[in-house]
Amino acid sequence: MPPAPQPAENPPLESHASAPSHTPSRRSQCGLDGLNFFLADVRDGVGPFLGIYLLTRFDWSAGQIGLAMSAMTFATMLSQSPAGVLLDITHLKRLLTALATLVVAVCSVLMTLPAFVNLPSILLLQALMGVSAALLLPAVAAITLGMVGRRRFPARQGRNEVFNHPATWSRHCSPGCWRTS
Repeated sequence: MPPAPQPAENPPLESHASAPSHTPSRRSQCGLDGLNFFLADVRDGVGPFLGIYLLTRFDWSAGQIGLAMSAMTFATMLSQSPAGVLLDITHLKRLLTALATLVVAVCSVLMTLPAFVNLPSILLLQALMGVSAALLLPAVAAITLGMVGRRRFPARQGRNEVFNHPATWSRHCSPGCWRTS
């Protein structure tokens, strides 16, 4: 009986995105640090602040608030796979990150205007923010991978989180610091 065939050794897959030929510049690294600091809460939208705002300013019911809050989550869930595919095939990751951030910012501002504080508008704005949120986290990861390569990715991703968490903490603590009444 002949010996069982041995699996062929596959050479490691190295692409331009996973193995840059140079070390990222200090400017690029600082830019990525800033991106992670300022995007810390953008990917989560306005989160629990929206529920409190709608309850205290507009007397929304718990059911309406729950529906509004779940619209973003549902849209994020539905758009995660298409967002990942889009990020895999495009070279415009920074542009998509900027556009997604702009969508979140515009939607957040629109939700404060009385003309947009109705259930259909809030659901639409929250859904748009959900689609944007589905792009942001993988876009930052893809930018990071393209910048440092596969070998240095875990360390750089850890650094990304080092900038993300203090920013989240400071933004959640700051509303109490600015209270005037």
